[in-house]
Amino acid sequence: MTAVLEPPRAAGTTIPRGDRALVDADGDVVELNAEAYEAALNAALGVMGRRRMITTGEAARLLNCSARTVARILDSGRLPFTRNGATGRRMVDVADVMDYQRRERERMERSLSSMRRAAVEMGLYDEDDAAYVADFD
Repeated sequence: MTAVLEPPRAAGTTIPRGDRALVDADGDVVELNAEAYEAALNAALGVMGRRRMITTGEAARLLNCSARTVARILDSGRLPFTRNGATGRRMVDVADVMDYQRRERERMERSLSSMRRAAVEMGLYDEDDAAYVADFD
């Protein structure tokens, strides 16, 4: 896949079905892979103040976990969701998913920092890695 396509030369120029691209006001076309397209779409919708709803499976891919884990997160109330009218499938806002991911990362960092402090206070955390490694030589 090339990064930049030829700019459209005439009215009616089309991008092949299935391809993803951005077209600027000057007609310059930039082809995108699926991941870049999703990121660009989410960013654009966020700037415009619109919501982008995704399935629990898509949320699982973003969070790098199983769909069942996402379902447990939704059931616990830590991530808001709505039900799709006809199918009843749970849908989540991609911005909420990204916010949840940020909060979880911050929580884990605080927990690890707290555990390190406790280990240092108890004398269990050896900050001299060279001495520790030498014990195994």
